[in-house]
Amino acid sequence: MQRRLIIVLLVCALTSIFALVGCSNTTKDSSGDEKQVTLTVWGDQENQSKAEPAFNKINKLFMEKHPNIKIDYQYSGTHQTIDTAVRSNSLPDLFYVQGNKTPMMELYVNSGALLPLDDYNLDVSRYSEEAISYATVGDSLYSSLPAFMDSQLIYYNKDIFKKYGISEPKTFEEFIGIFDSLKENGVKPMSMPGKDEWGRPWLAFSLASALANDSLTNLANGEGDFSDPNMVKTFQTIHDFANNDYFSKNFITTDTSGAQLSFTNGDVAMMADGTWNHPTYTSTMSNLGSFYIPGIDGEKVAPLSLSNYTTYAVSAKTEHPKEAVEYLKFLSSKEAQQIAAEEIVGVIPTLDDITPSEDVIELTKYDSFGHNILTVLSDVSTDKVALNDIFMREVIPGLLTNELSGDEAAKLLNDALAKTK
Repeated sequence: MQRRLIIVLLVCALTSIFALVGCSNTTKDSSGDEKQVTLTVWGDQENQSKAEPAFNKINKLFMEKHPNIKIDYQYSGTHQTIDTAVRSNSLPDLFYVQGNKTPMMELYVNSGALLPLDDYNLDVSRYSEEAISYATVGDSLYSSLPAFMDSQLIYYNKDIFKKYGISEPKTFEEFIGIFDSLKENGVKPMSMPGKDEWGRPWLAFSLASALANDSLTNLANGEGDFSDPNMVKTFQTIHDFANNDYFSKNFITTDTSGAQLSFTNGDVAMMADGTWNHPTYTSTMSNLGSFYIPGIDGEKVAPLSLSNYTTYAVSAKTEHPKEAVEYLKFLSSKEAQQIAAEEIVGVIPTLDDITPSEDVIELTKYDSFGHNILTVLSDVSTDKVALNDIFMREVIPGLLTNELSGDEAAKLLNDALAKTK
């Protein structure tokens, strides 16, 4: 009798446990079927501190709108972990991607790792051709759409400008005149991190969009070359700045942190940098100003580099493609993007219907978007000839050390371009 009682109690206990498990993992959707799923999402680990407040709100709101979908959001996404997961067929349901900014998404597609989205009716009507191209490989869409950008521009010390009667330039000639005026008054015009491969090219990025955007368009379309006079002028300007002693003292051996410190301390008047560093400057300077370099005709062209804050792809092996795509649709919605605009410090919207936060309004004072020269160089490169590497590791250092003139820099890139044909 005692043994029977124990068995009955065990059965009741197990029944209760199974019932609790069932309740914790399932819910009823509108059709009455039990169908709750959990999606594992890998966020951008490198940008966790910036993105986490936004995604806490975005994920909470998404789950409120979709009670049958639970988001298990993990900041596990790095280049290495994603590459390893692609090779080992162990991707999560969704993970962040950088679109056409790097060749990686195309490689993932070619390996069969990503789910094509053409049959899921994502609304792309709010987006530019550049944004759609960012998320596209071949003729198919593979990620949610980008709504934010990074760019490069000139930061300046308002107090120094005011002291010497200098205003933000309206033309390229006025921009050049600022350097002459500052040097005449004994002020170093610009801080330059000549030691850092990924710190020293931002002036070149800004100049290329301001002076040679049409040339970059031709190159992106498989036309023209680097001998275009405006492209040569871009390179020659950097050479001349270095030759005329416009850069900070000992800039060749200065890293990015040192260059930034020199600028924020007031030792120099300007610094070319990325908009992603805007919070660094605003937190240490009350006299910060900024402007995009005007072209010959005065148009202020912002080098466009679309941001991956809200761009995610779906694993081809996910067991829940419909639910995963619902998450992508939400990330591409105005509602989610407005949260990101308000919560991610320094992020710049590219869509007119997204209101920028007050801290970045000054960074939206451009007339149009221009090409990112590095993206164009990457697009025209091949497996054997990497023009982007030549630009970063040979052209920029050569111009800064006066080992290359503008014409010589153009010839170096043209010789490499010929080998890609």
